[in-house]
Amino acid sequence: MNGSNNKIALFAGLSSFLAVFENFIPIPVPFLRIGISNIPVSLGFVLFNFKELLFIVLFKTIFSHLFRGTLFSYVFLIALSGNLLFIFITFPFYQIFKKRISFISLGLIGAISHNLGQIFASLIFLPAKSALLIGYFIISIGLIFGFANGYICNIVYRKFFTRALYGQVV
Repeated sequence: MNGSNNKIALFAGLSSFLAVFENFIPIPVPFLRIGISNIPVSLGFVLFNFKELLFIVLFKTIFSHLFRGTLFSYVFLIALSGNLLFIFITFPFYQIFKKRISFISLGLIGAISHNLGQIFASLIFLPAKSALLIGYFIISIGLIFGFANGYICNIVYRKFFTRALYGQVV
């Protein structure tokens, strides 16, 4: 296994661990997650190509739902839709603006795209009015968590990545 594969495995494992760990964080709304499992994915934009990030996201989604016992349920399909839209929108956005964008911006774009994917998928299982009502709520909360996750990514990137990638601390 080469160094790149080791990094992919590390990020996939860390993201999966955080996805499972989120289940133990008490949140007043049952279906809501704070998205900390997307922190390694967001940091991975700097290190990985699209296929590698897609693998990390798919691994995280499948592993966490296997652990929760919801693999191939409607909950899994909604989460998968959100994660796929997240990676398909956020990765190209990062590639276009990588020199001028912060992780906070990526966190906000990622939260919106992830939540929109969930809303679109939930339209299969819920009446449109209900899905849109829930959608307004999760996008509002998602923006708060997306900002927080982006802020954490900025800190982690400055403390660890700049030293590892460029030999300096910012």
